[in-house]
Amino acid sequence: MSVDKVISDWKKNAYKPIYWIEGDEEFYVDQLVDYAEHHILNESEASFNLTIFYGKDAAWPDVLNACRKYPMFSDRQVVIIKEAQQMKDVDKLEPYIQTPLTSTILLVAFKDKKLDSRTKFAKLVKDKTEYIVTKKLYDNALPEWVNTVVKNMGYTISPKANSLIVDHIGNDLSRIKTRSTKY
Repeated sequence: MSVDKVISDWKKNAYKPIYWIEGDEEFYVDQLVDYAEHHILNESEASFNLTIFYGKDAAWPDVLNACRKYPMFSDRQVVIIKEAQQMKDVDKLEPYIQTPLTSTILLVAFKDKKLDSRTKFAKLVKDKTEYIVTKKLYDNALPEWVNTVVKNMGYTISPKANSLIVDHIGNDLSRIKTRSTKY
């Protein structure tokens, strides 16, 4: 499933219990995490129902406890694990992945790394979660991507300006600030 499709579903309030996002393109991983963090819950709901862990500091029992609690004053809660590739014993999330709560949306953001697809845990993740793999854009796709970003911001861009941007940033998409891009 593509990043745009996931965000489109979220705008329609269509959520899956678990999203596993991994891959080489950090920009798309960050885009999904940012959207989930700031748009799934409104501000008052987020104060009680948004939990963010960082992989290096996260203990799997704490993550499981957060995922298994019920939301307060809301229909759902959001649990995000940023930089999950640094989490020790990430495979201990297996019991929750097998039987997630429908009121919890768990986002696991694995950057610059992928699960070893030969493991039992990786097969479970691919079967039971909304599994999203982000890939770096090829250089020949960058001009079209820049056009789309600029168009989403409500502007137009000349071919020469587009070429200058592409030549300057290469395929590091995160160097273009897209916070003002409309989701």
